[in-house]
Amino acid sequence: MRRFFLLLVIVVLNNSFTIAQQKISETEKIVSLGKIYGFLKYYHPEVGKGNFDWDKEFIKQLPRVINAKNKDVLSEIYCSWIDSLGAVRECKKGDKGEEYFDKNFDLSWLHNDSIFNEKLIEKLKYIEKNRFKGKNYYVTSELNGKIKVTNEPIYENIEFPSEDYRLLGLVKYWNIIEYFYPYKYLTDQNWNSVLAEMIPKFRNVSNVKDYQNTIRELIVKLDDGHAWVNFSDKWPLYLPVKVTSINNRIVISEYFNDSLANQNNLKIGDVVLKVNQIDIENIINEKMNYVSGSNKNQKRINACNAILRGESDSVTLTIERAGKVYDVNASRYNFKKFKYYKNRKVIKSREIHSDIGYLNMDFIEENDVAKVFKLFKAKKAIIIDLRNYPNFIYRSVSKQINSENRIFSKYYSPEITYPGRFKYSYLRTGSKNKKSYKGKVILLVNEKSVSRSEFTAMAFQTADNVITVGSQTAGADGDVVKFNYMGGYKTAITGNGVLYPKGEETQRVGVKVDVEVKPTIEGLREGRDEVLEKAIQLAKENINLSL
Repeated sequence: MRRFFLLLVIVVLNNSFTIAQQKISETEKIVSLGKIYGFLKYYHPEVGKGNFDWDKEFIKQLPRVINAKNKDVLSEIYCSWIDSLGAVRECKKGDKGEEYFDKNFDLSWLHNDSIFNEKLIEKLKYIEKNRFKGKNYYVTSELNGKIKVTNEPIYENIEFPSEDYRLLGLVKYWNIIEYFYPYKYLTDQNWNSVLAEMIPKFRNVSNVKDYQNTIRELIVKLDDGHAWVNFSDKWPLYLPVKVTSINNRIVISEYFNDSLANQNNLKIGDVVLKVNQIDIENIINEKMNYVSGSNKNQKRINACNAILRGESDSVTLTIERAGKVYDVNASRYNFKKFKYYKNRKVIKSREIHSDIGYLNMDFIEENDVAKVFKLFKAKKAIIIDLRNYPNFIYRSVSKQINSENRIFSKYYSPEITYPGRFKYSYLRTGSKNKKSYKGKVILLVNEKSVSRSEFTAMAFQTADNVITVGSQTAGADGDVVKFNYMGGYKTAITGNGVLYPKGEETQRVGVKVDVEVKPTIEGLREGRDEVLEKAIQLAKENINLSL
């Protein structure tokens, strides 16, 4: 009898342990729903065809999933849901066997037997194997390979959605990144853990401001200089200056309008110590959670410039100038008042020295290229300034500085028919040209070299006799994809992956720099361009000219 009771106790304890093992937190259950929702959206043939109101399906399944008592109940909910979508035919057509970029590809969660039972796991594996390969209702490919998000309801009039719709917005965005963002593998935080972290935050926000900041926080986790979200068409007010970060100090580096800057007693080289009597570093640390950037330097610069913008028409800056500290009450303006683009001094090219030419990619256009290179043909060196956002003319310039056609980028784009995977292509530039420029080519780059500028630099770096001078670029390379975050909010991410031909990354790290030169605060105050000065020095050394 004693033995019987002992056996009974063991069985009861074992069952209790098994039940405890199978208990799943609400967050884990919502994570599983979010992943299955996205997987079915892009993999299941009937869902991919747009045969269901897929947003409503999420809203319908959410309470059922939250109330599931254990993994078997949860798995049965998912199995019934999948069965209701219609049969998935076996796909007899195999994959082409092409080379994929797979650093972002991760469907290992399909096999998670701590959340799903064997029956569900087999269903999910079957759907992956027999996935939808037709034209997906929710996403298509554009000519350059990046995705276009299609047929998503906007919910334009819902400024602060209910909890279930807040979670829907999170899950929709998370899955776009999960399957189609080329640099997911490079984020500081593993993208899987982002969903689990953000679910409680989206559930618990209590007002519009906190909700929008939570969306910002989500997007910042991409570590992508192209990533942004806009909650309003209303522009903020601007100080008439821009700032940069030099040796971890925030320094005024450029005027939007020099006369308004002088009127407000703001000068290039001023170090900003406080904003409205609050230490700038404290504000930056707080702002960094809500400001995008591909690397720490870029995030810091973006945070600083965001701090100086605002809705109020003035701000008090505490600045350091020539060893003295001042409080400056500075006015903010509508950006149009600066006439910034209209007033810029346009210099497309110039002669720096009888043997050195200078080309400014900020202003040069397609029809200028041949004329400029004809003019500079006899120069021993040409300095090409890419510290700006150039026109899309890299091919025309490459033909002038390359003696042959060369690969400059290994490029990868989302594979719509196998979501999460990316297909490669190779980009070439230049052409066989016996009359190509024979002198030294010196490229200038810095943190203002972003996106197309970085892409152009990569193309120019294939030239016959080239070096790159400057500092870390923005590290945001690849085309931009724009779409709506739920609520009608405009948002964007990088759409294609860009590597050097041998696979070296540019995203986050920037393009290759041969000679590092960073501006100094003293140099800014003196009106010097220290990067250009170094390039001129290198050009003269190269052609054996006296300094």
